[in-house]
Amino acid sequence: MKITLQNLSKALGGRDIFTDFSLDLDDGVRLCVCGANGTGKSTLLRMLAGQEAPDAGKVLMPQTCRLGYTAQELDGETLERPALDWVQDVLPDWNEFWRDWEKAAAQHDEAVMLRLTNRQHELEARYGYNPEQRAREVLTGLGFTERRLERRLGQLSGGWRERAKLARVLTAGADVLLLDEPTNHLDMEAVEWLESFLLAFEGVLIFVAHDRMFMDKMGTHVLYLGGVRPVFRKATFTRFLAMQEELEAQRERENKRLSDEIQRKMAFVERFRAKATKARQAASRQKMAKKLEKELENSQPELRRKELNFRWPEPARAEKLILSATDMEYRFPDGGSKWPPLSFTIYRGQRIALVGRNGSGKSVLLRVIAGLLEKSRGMLSKGSLVRLGYFSQHQMETLQAQGTVLAEIRRLSDPRTHEEELMSVLGLFLLGQSFFERKVDTLSGGEKSRLILAGLFLARCNFLVLDEPTNHLDLESREALISALDAFAGTLLIVAHDRWLLSAVAEQVWLLNGQGLTVYENGFEQYDEARRVAQNAAALPKQEAASSRDAQRRAKREEAEKRNALFRKTQPLQEEYARLERELAALFTEQHEVEGRLADPEIYADTFQSNALLHRFTEMKHGSERIVARMGALEAALEKLGSG
Repeated sequence: MKITLQNLSKALGGRDIFTDFSLDLDDGVRLCVCGANGTGKSTLLRMLAGQEAPDAGKVLMPQTCRLGYTAQELDGETLERPALDWVQDVLPDWNEFWRDWEKAAAQHDEAVMLRLTNRQHELEARYGYNPEQRAREVLTGLGFTERRLERRLGQLSGGWRERAKLARVLTAGADVLLLDEPTNHLDMEAVEWLESFLLAFEGVLIFVAHDRMFMDKMGTHVLYLGGVRPVFRKATFTRFLAMQEELEAQRERENKRLSDEIQRKMAFVERFRAKATKARQAASRQKMAKKLEKELENSQPELRRKELNFRWPEPARAEKLILSATDMEYRFPDGGSKWPPLSFTIYRGQRIALVGRNGSGKSVLLRVIAGLLEKSRGMLSKGSLVRLGYFSQHQMETLQAQGTVLAEIRRLSDPRTHEEELMSVLGLFLLGQSFFERKVDTLSGGEKSRLILAGLFLARCNFLVLDEPTNHLDLESREALISALDAFAGTLLIVAHDRWLLSAVAEQVWLLNGQGLTVYENGFEQYDEARRVAQNAAALPKQEAASSRDAQRRAKREEAEKRNALFRKTQPLQEEYARLERELAALFTEQHEVEGRLADPEIYADTFQSNALLHRFTEMKHGSERIVARMGALEAALEKLGSG
């Protein structure tokens, strides 16, 4: 399977993202398409999927290519269907297949049996031996519980619908997978399951992601958009960045050499221009200098990644005890609770990542700490000098939609902040001068997130409570935020699924589940190791059950193959036996007629006629004996095959 981008050109927002760009991608390539927001990554995927046309050039794929793309919208009828049923729609009906098989076998229909055998091998290669189980395993791998599998899609949140759409594409199978931010809405376990699934995928994978670890683990090649021209490299993303930095360093050294050479030549020109004996040499040097200047102008960087540098304003120093909880509990209106009464203490300077499965109550705990939810019982107190700053995606709803970006940052910031500082920080969060007078309701989700973070940045808090701060952020913004948090002098409590962020920022990891809090003092690495050990232990019973199911599938397949083999061996024997039966019946009929004619006295008295009939009778007798003997051998052979 090969995909070819042939002389592709595409403009986006008045800017060329491709100009006469060509590329071939073969089976086994996992292409990481990266670059800042707005550089055309999703546009490229839509062009590959045939949902958007290039301005020039072609996207070439084989006609038989099965394409997997997750961008479809769900209509009203689909939203009424249970998630599992909708995902299974893409699978063949094996019950119908086996009914056709049994019918063909009963009728000894060789042509249909051969067609069904070929179809069986094709389906098993594409969907596995038990495709219905495959659909359930994909959904479960992406985090669906048994209860959620049966819920109507319309009852699921947007994030869970996106997971269902991804599950349907993965279950259907494809030669080419086009995935746009597949890790969005997935918790850590689901992301790792997806990585394992995709690593086993043998076709062409083209994906857009902002999860640095996912990009590094999945990508065999990188296509970077947003620079002077698209850059394609065979490398992981981290290796790609290192290669580009080295190329830039080489280019800077070459540019310096050119600049120095130009200066030397121009110094010669200035010195000897007026001297008649040196005028010709000066003119020659000047011509060479102009040629070098043109070469220097053309030496543009191949890649220009945004480099953002955050520097947190120094927050006011808080007392040593930031927050203390004793037997603290939160219950929902129905009386339910995500976690038991919790007791913990957070000290100044701690950098804590709060982790746990989706639905474990992490966001609820952060909202209680931030004072947005009232605890049900127990004690919760914070130091008098603590200035808490809280961030969550829900805060986008608190933005004043009709206000301008500049007005909103003024409202969110410390009143002592100067106007120049406001504008500077907006620039750091990629909301520069062109955004200042834009209305908030015209911003994208990522731009709104960056506006809220910019306000938090300027609030001079000494205790940050952050709930998924990297959602909607592109890679450069994520890395810049990680640098900012790493330089933050205050106390940090953060919920995130971004493994890169957790490993870079958190010094401790607190696991929240139905049993309470488990503290990993040595950070993400210790937590990750413990989590994998627990996963392996929990996987053993599942592996045993899966092994049993696999054995059943193998047995069914082996039984079908035995039936196929037996049919192929017995069919010619049975056909020969049936033919011999017909021949024997015809001989017996003719033999009976000859006997009747020999019993006629007139015919018997005719010596010539009677001798001919007797000769024919003898031939028929020997022929029937041979047929009976052959039929006996066939019966023995068929009996042996049947008992075998």
